[in-house]
Amino acid sequence: MVPIVASVTPNKTKFGPLLYPGELERGIKELGEFGYDGIELSLRTIQDVDESKLSKMLQDANMKLYSIATGQSFIEDGLSLFHVEKEKRDQTVDRLKTFVDLIDSLGGKAVILGGIRGKIDSSDPESQFAGGADAIESILAYAEQKKVTLLLEAINRYETNLFVTVQSCVEFIKERPSDYLKVLGDAFHMNIEEVSMRGAFDEYADYIGAIHTADSNRLAPGMGHTDFDDLLSNRAAYPNLHYLGVEVLPLPDSTTCAEVAIQTLHKITR
Repeated sequence: MVPIVASVTPNKTKFGPLLYPGELERGIKELGEFGYDGIELSLRTIQDVDESKLSKMLQDANMKLYSIATGQSFIEDGLSLFHVEKEKRDQTVDRLKTFVDLIDSLGGKAVILGGIRGKIDSSDPESQFAGGADAIESILAYAEQKKVTLLLEAINRYETNLFVTVQSCVEFIKERPSDYLKVLGDAFHMNIEEVSMRGAFDEYADYIGAIHTADSNRLAPGMGHTDFDDLLSNRAAYPNLHYLGVEVLPLPDSTTCAEVAIQTLHKITR
């Protein structure tokens, strides 16, 4: 069975679709009680958490840390892999290395390259893209040493102009093939960009490293109109699928979203 994890954060942050913001301990406890296998932890820096305390919280809840989401470094600190300034790109790579170290130390699987990529916004887009590609290759080389997977997330056009479809992520990966660079497909973003969400997953099955199951309105699966029965029906054919994630707006509240999501996904996957 594919593990089901929830995206949580210890921070009160500008990034909305995270459960239990500022209430990590309560969140991990409740998620364990609901039957989640683990968490996807959204951090600004590794100083946001105490590693030993986090490890104990997860152990007490019989859960694991599966991945670290990194978008807060972009939202809060302006760091991005495709920043026009090389100094900022280097700082971003250094920040990402600390996330790789943390996930490796805690026995997790992946670090997400989502919002932290930024966007192309200069008068020399080709040069800016090349600089960002070099930055990804640099952090990929480091992640490979630790056997940590990088998940390149396809994000819709209203938030970035880089890698908005699963296909565009795959095309980038094919130019630098690695067992440790895969695609994170998010149903919310894919509902905007893909001709067929299920078709994109099936066509690029070997490249799918994780799936975010946010519904059409970015609420919990089961609160919108996305057909998750169809979307996930072929999941066993994705050989590199690490987990199904729940990255959703905590509305009406985190507890309700967490419970509805796991009930919806368990009906499909159990």
